[in-house]
Amino acid sequence: MMSNLRKITISNSEKKFLIKNLAEWTRLDGRAFDEFREVEIEFGKDWGCCYVSLGKTRVLAQVSSEIQQPKSSRPSEGILNINLELNPIAAPNFEAGRQSELAVQLNRLLEKCLKDSKAIDLESLCIKMNERVWAIRVDVNVLNHEGNILDCASIAALAALAHFRRPDVTSDGEEFIIHSYKQRDPIGMVIHHYPVCITYSVFSGGAYILADPTLLEEGVADAFLSIGVNAYKELCGLHLGGKADLSPDLIIKTGNKAATRAAIVVQQIKDAIEKDNQKRSNKDEQGFHKTILEDIEIPLEDLSICLDQWSSKGKKNKKKKNKTEKNKPQEKIVTSEDNEPRSEVESLGKGIAALIPKDEGIAQWEVSGSESENDDVVYVETPKPLVNLVFEDTDSEEDAVIVLNADQKTNKKKKMKK
Repeated sequence: MMSNLRKITISNSEKKFLIKNLAEWTRLDGRAFDEFREVEIEFGKDWGCCYVSLGKTRVLAQVSSEIQQPKSSRPSEGILNINLELNPIAAPNFEAGRQSELAVQLNRLLEKCLKDSKAIDLESLCIKMNERVWAIRVDVNVLNHEGNILDCASIAALAALAHFRRPDVTSDGEEFIIHSYKQRDPIGMVIHHYPVCITYSVFSGGAYILADPTLLEEGVADAFLSIGVNAYKELCGLHLGGKADLSPDLIIKTGNKAATRAAIVVQQIKDAIEKDNQKRSNKDEQGFHKTILEDIEIPLEDLSICLDQWSSKGKKNKKKKNKTEKNKPQEKIVTSEDNEPRSEVESLGKGIAALIPKDEGIAQWEVSGSESENDDVVYVETPKPLVNLVFEDTDSEEDAVIVLNADQKTNKKKKMKK
């Protein structure tokens, strides 16, 4: 229920505007109907950690492994589990720790594309038949939802599996010894082929088909066509959801376009892995932390707008005065059009600072770090209230009496006594 309340609704005017643009063969972001957004693939410091961005849609995938007993039905095969989570950080309508219908559907499509297509050689994960096998788990977390989660998640999961290395294991017949990366080189995954999901949105019963839909286009679309295909143009999965009656010829034509796109994406994944291997061999700096910091960094110009009308004036505590700190010049951070300082910042102690309006007409507030004597306090003047409130204590059980303008009342009483 809460997810429905938080869900972003699309107005009728937005729908009409989008469909009108499609009738003129234009998209809101300026792309062509069969054009995809730019894909960026980066790997973390650990094996099997992959960060993928598809436009503004961002996904993080992490592969982990552990030794377990095999399934009784397949004693010589390892285990592969894929888990996709929709976090509230990606969209306000996603709930943490709760599997929604969208999450279940995306998990099934990823399993069909990667697991059911036999892309991973599960027999290579067997340590000893009927006793021990490797269990591989792929955790996919959506960091930002701007449309087409399935394509971005499939690229992240496949790239993370191709990048993952598991430790080597030896057995003496009774015990299993897991060797560290320093003792023996890690072993990579055996991948037969690289299947990826390519999603299209269908409008007006198949009159318009858009590749790589955005969040707004997903909300207006009548149906979705998700095609799982590898670089060899082999079909690994097909899903058509929604209300649309597509002809077989149209599906085949769209599938051929998806196969061309899949070959480009697979080559991009291989190039990213080769680039990461070169960095590791040269012992260069690794990780995608710089990319994330560049995405969330706030420019100083935007920060100065928030502090445009503010300056700081600090007074030391009366009990302890530090002459050296009083003589410190104030740090000016914002200037007006006339190059005059409009915002100033002064340190009031360790980890304490205050922003107070420089203009005399703006009200100033009192800021205190803590109640200790060593901390600095900012003393500010506040305007006197027009009405004085005085509470008179009475012996009765009734509520206290509020007297307005108590000073005038006391003056009248003195005059009456005289």
